[in-house]
Amino acid sequence: MRTLTITEARNKFMALPDRAAKEQILAVTRRNKKVMAVMSWDLYEGLLETMEVLSDPELMKYLRAAIEDIKAERTHSIPDAYKKLGL
Repeated sequence: MRTLTITEARNKFMALPDRAAKEQILAVTRRNKKVMAVMSWDLYEGLLETMEVLSDPELMKYLRAAIEDIKAERTHSIPDAYKKLGL
């Protein structure tokens, strides 16, 4: 994670979107303390979606079951799934 002072961030404000896209998250500091994170909108939306899934007990139940199926090799390839579905 790249760190910028708040002065650097202000002076380079127009370049921050490109830098955030390249470096994912930029930490902005004031008096050597991290006070803000700058990230791309796509990353932000992804984090919100992840938090939504993690906070939903029903979705987490299905996610855990899916992970167990993968570990136990109870999966099918896409072509096999199409074949079994008659597609």
